[in-house]
Parts: sequence; C-alpha cells; structure tokens
Amino acid sequence: MRSFYYWCNLLLLLIYSGWVQADEGWTLEFGGGLAVYDTPWVDMPIQYITLPYINAEYGRWQLGVKHGLFQYSLSGDNWPVTLSAGLNYRDETYDSVFSFNDELSEDPIFTGYKSPDGEVTAQVNVAWQHLSASVSQDVTGNSSGAAVDLSYMHPLYQGERGVQLLVGGGVRWLSEKYSDYLYGISGSNIDPQYGRLAYQAEAATNYQLSMQFIYPFSRQWSVSARASYEWLDKTIENSPLVDKSATGKVMVFFTYRKM
Repeated sequence: MRSFYYWCNLLLLLIYSGWVQADEGWTLEFGGGLAVYDTPWVDMPIQYITLPYINAEYGRWQLGVKHGLFQYSLSGDNWPVTLSAGLNYRDETYDSVFSFNDELSEDPIFTGYKSPDGEVTAQVNVAWQHLSASVSQDVTGNSSGAAVDLSYMHPLYQGERGVQLLVGGGVRWLSEKYSDYLYGISGSNIDPQYGRLAYQAEAATNYQLSMQFIYPFSRQWSVSARASYEWLDKTIENSPLVDKSATGKVMVFFTYRKM
C-alpha cells in the first residue's frame, strides 16, 4: 500500500507535467521531500516518509500535497479572506499509509491489533492574513468523525528574495467519533491478555507550536523546512495504546515552481 501511494504521486507528477506543457494555464510546483515524525503509539519507532512533492493549479482548481486530493477556490480576487473546499485523505492510524517505515511497535499490546483504515474527508479551508482554519469530515463512513484545525503563523523575519522565518501555534480539535476511532479500543480489538482493555476516547483538543523556514534560491527553486510540536489531550494520553503526552514532526522539501 505504501509503494502504491508513492507511485501514484509519481504518476501524478508526470501527468501534471504533461498538462503544464500542453496548457500554459497550469501552474505546477514539484520536487521532493522528507518528513520524520514521532507518533503517540506505545513503543513505536520514529516514522518517516519520502515522497514526490506535487502541487498543481488551474484557475480555481488546486491539486496536490499542499491542497489534498483537490480543492476549489470559492473566494473572489478582491475578498479579504481566501475560502476553498474539496476532498482530502487522512490517515493518523497506528499502521498509517503515510509512513514508509515498515517497522511498527514490538510492544505486546499490539499483538493481534487491527489498525483502523484511513479515510477520505470533505474539507473546507479559510485563511485571513496569518490566520488559517480548516474543517474536515469523514465521508467514507469509517469514523464518521470531524477534525478542526486553527493556526496562526507570524512572519518573524522577512528578508530579500522572499526569505522567511515564521513562528506560531495552533489548536486541533478532534470530535469524539474521530478520537475514539483512532485511540479507542472496542469489539475484536479488546484482548485483556495483551493489556487491551475496552477504552472509549472522548473529544480531544491538542495544542501546537510550529516554526517554518523558507529560502528561495531563485524565482522558481526553493527549500522549505517546518518543525512542529503537539501536546496531546488527556483522553488520548490515557488510551492503553498511547505512551506519550506529545509528538513532534520535522519536514523538509525542495521544490521547483513552473509559472
């Protein structure tokens, strides 16, 4: 599944490149990147993912890593806010498709554990100056849950040629259905001999700190790096499947933007 995801991204890169050459109305941004991150799961090794970085824009349509499966811009050129809606894919489960590290936890608590599946979500995004928010709702019927992200990124430094250093933070809210889907234990996953007692997770509110650095080498080439740290709600921390109170993530991407 992980290889399938990787090759799908590579195929999209080739398709988008062809479209851009055939139609100058397309704007394409592509490159590659690496993400290294910690997960909340008991005794879970550090995870990583390497993948092509692809974003494509045509008129009001936006596709790719930054935009999810696709987004459609709903706001006009003169609006003070940007508003868009579309579909995305999220997978924050124990055996996530977004990790290329096949080494999972060796703790006995995961013996015979069936990890939930990822899900397609309907998503609405709003941004105003340095403030942004998104609401995502499962449309596959897996969790039937929602998540809300609110963040503020302040430009601490802005240099020549678009060099930027941004710092900020945010709040992430998970509905009870989504929180329990990820961190709860029920049905066939209950197995007391491995410490998996029944557990009902409640709605969760996590807090985040983030830092981002953007360095353009030219009008088209740039490198960006982002580090974030997220404090987990007690209802997540108290799950038998979890042994951490916070998680971290570092991402680095090299990109080329074809205008």
